[in-house]
Amino acid sequence: MVFMGLFHREKTDCDECRTRFGSYDELVQHAREVHRLHPIKCHACGKHFLHEKDRLHHVKEEKEKKLDARRHKF
Repeated sequence: MVFMGLFHREKTDCDECRTRFGSYDELVQHAREVHRLHPIKCHACGKHFLHEKDRLHHVKEEKEKKLDARRHKF
């Protein structure tokens, strides 16, 4: 299995079978059902990712957004 390009959530085509989807979430659902991959869930918001590195990237981005919002709040 070669899902190496899924670091960016803008990706919508499957590296396994080259099927293209309308959204990343549809790609995750496809990977789960067709290729039997088990996506990793973000404990904070419930989004699913195909790799742990994708979830970690998401967590980092969300943390940065929260910190930025706090800075602009004052």
